[in-house]
Amino acid sequence: MGKSTKATTIKRRSRPAAKRRSSTVQAVQHAIEVLRCVSQTQPEIGVSEIARRVGLHKSSISRLVSTLAAEHLLERNERTEGVRLGFSLVALAAPLLSGAGLTQAAQPQINALAERSGETVNLSVWDGHQAVSVHQALGTNAITHYATPGQINPAHCTASGKLLLAFASQDEIDKALSGRLQRFTEHTKTSPAVLARELAQIRTEGRAINHGEYASDVGAVAAGVRNMDGRTLAVVTITVPAYRFSSGRQTELMAMVEATAAVISAQLGYRPQTVPKIR
Repeated sequence: MGKSTKATTIKRRSRPAAKRRSSTVQAVQHAIEVLRCVSQTQPEIGVSEIARRVGLHKSSISRLVSTLAAEHLLERNERTEGVRLGFSLVALAAPLLSGAGLTQAAQPQINALAERSGETVNLSVWDGHQAVSVHQALGTNAITHYATPGQINPAHCTASGKLLLAFASQDEIDKALSGRLQRFTEHTKTSPAVLARELAQIRTEGRAINHGEYASDVGAVAAGVRNMDGRTLAVVTITVPAYRFSSGRQTELMAMVEATAAVISAQLGYRPQTVPKIR
């Protein structure tokens, strides 16, 4: 990996001057890659590790981090020299979420669902590639913080990711299916054809399930949240340890998560034929 990274960097630096016009866009892309890398690591990550994951020289990453930190999109821990997300990201996202009324409608319902189910409940949105957790509530039986806010969940092997991918644009679906589907456990679906069939089923049913596909000891159920236009803009997920994920419990939790998603959707103006009652 080290050799290929070095070769790529050298190639970038030796581009003719006539082609440097695209470097501004490339710099933005690199900054986005850095932000995504940091968002996937809790609580913080070092510059060297970011460079390794992104595939750029440490000096380049250091300059990007400094620029992003100056705008408070990233923060640097002076004691550990680690990097974490900055609160300006919240400010940037707030108009989008509050404008849709999503957070106001969802948070009380998410919190109530966690209390009723006793499990970990998340609200996630689509970033064009995967699901991103934006709110989490822990039930009384929750033993692990699954998908803490800001964490990214892969599109092909998590309940939230699969549901949001199923309702993404066709270009995004095609891109996901044409790339390599990374295997995380023995249950991860790595066949594009198999995943495509599951996505079609999810679009029909409006719900998704994860049987240990991302972590072998974790299961999850998810249902989509729709706005007044019927567009799926978020997903509610209940995540549980595998030993509590029996078929009967799956049915029970699915009914809960679908009812909660339907109530949030109704508050956002979506009008289905019926709105399930909260159990």
